[in-house]
Amino acid sequence: MKNDYEIVIVGAGIIGLSIAKSLSEENYNSVLVIDKAGTYGRGISSRNSEVIHSGIYYQNNTLKSKLCIEGNKKLYSFCKDYSIWNKRCGKIIIGQKHQSDIIYNLYKNAKVNNIGEVKILKKNDISNYESLIHGDIALHITSTGIVSSHEVMDRLYNISCNSQHDYLFKSTFLKAKKNLKGYKIELENYSGQIETVTSDWVINCAGLYSDLININEKEHPGIYFSKGSYFKLSSKWKNKFQHLVYPIPNEKNKSLGIHLTIDKDGFIRLGPNAYKIQNKVEDYSVDSNQKNDFYEEAKKYIKNLKVSDLEPDYSGIRPKINSANNSSSDFYIKNEENSGFPKWINLIGIESPGLTASLAIGDHVVKIIKN
Repeated sequence: MKNDYEIVIVGAGIIGLSIAKSLSEENYNSVLVIDKAGTYGRGISSRNSEVIHSGIYYQNNTLKSKLCIEGNKKLYSFCKDYSIWNKRCGKIIIGQKHQSDIIYNLYKNAKVNNIGEVKILKKNDISNYESLIHGDIALHITSTGIVSSHEVMDRLYNISCNSQHDYLFKSTFLKAKKNLKGYKIELENYSGQIETVTSDWVINCAGLYSDLININEKEHPGIYFSKGSYFKLSSKWKNKFQHLVYPIPNEKNKSLGIHLTIDKDGFIRLGPNAYKIQNKVEDYSVDSNQKNDFYEEAKKYIKNLKVSDLEPDYSGIRPKINSANNSSSDFYIKNEENSGFPKWINLIGIESPGLTASLAIGDHVVKIIKN
């Protein structure tokens, strides 16, 4: 007797949707996507900066580097094919005098990673790119941009549905058990009833809960929640910037620092900051008392900024992989066959640049299945 599905995907964020899209292109039609929310893309995928990253920060030959750079090209192409709003606006990383070595190291990494056109800007050059930005040295990166992540997810969902994939929302994963034919998954549906579904393959891309939705509890890395809030600038700053503007990465918090991004309508947003949430509580409130901290960081590179220009906006949470030495961790994407669980693929700690890498991640997972 066959299983109910060939493949079950747990998590309908942009990663799950991208995997479903890649499966559809390889004519995998027996697919079920499960999510605890009422619809797709309600978690990490809806609470980020919507930046198309270049891959400049990531160590060569890591999954983050490879999939970000590949995903950057795939995402721009996807947007062109489906008329999805995006803007290849470029990005400036601003450094002060004591940070010139970091700028030069990022430049070298950009060349190693082959991310496209990158240029070092001297102090006098910066104002030619952004008149309201000041610094002593900077990097200009052309391949960075912004995108409507919701439009991307809408299109991915439609592609998946057109391939007769099934979606089960408001359903919570409880546990899974390996059997001779694959896996038996136990769920709690929206009315509190327990349901079971069987499949040949299970793909775990459950975002913040990816370390819990896992049959191999001993081998996988654990994650912690890193929360980041955003503040928006008043309307007088609308359309004042042409590029995304980033400070030097914050090594202490393993973040890119409080940066300036632009939305579809030209409004300006600052953030996110980054701090660990104890007990992994999914809290999306924004602490307005952080306004001064945001102001102090942003005024280092934005001219004429006033604290009254900032207002609380929204927040997001990232799943950060625990590491013994507090080093930056790579994506964890693995078929757990060597641990005794063949055809169970874990995607754990898929944080930034997950949006940029999403289409490449989808193709990468399908290659694992086909091989």
